[in-house]
Amino acid sequence: MTTKADDILKRFDDLQADGEPEKEHTLQENAKARALHPDHINAGTAFDWEDMDAYAKELDRLDREGPGIKKP
Repeated sequence: MTTKADDILKRFDDLQADGEPEKEHTLQENAKARALHPDHINAGTAFDWEDMDAYAKELDRLDREGPGIKKP
C-alpha cells in the first residue's frame, strides 16, 4: 500500500521528466538570463522610471523634429 505522499512524489517526477531539464535558479543564472534580454527592465525607483519616460519622449521628438531647441 502506497502513501499519499509517495503518489504525489511520483506524479511530480513524471511531470519533471516530460518537460525541460531542470534549470538552475542561482543569482548568476538569473543575471545571465536578464543580460540576454535587456529590453525588459525590472528595477529602479519611480523617479528613475519618470526620467526614463521623459528620455523616451525626447528620443521620439528627436526622431520627428530632428535636433533643435525643444519647444514648450
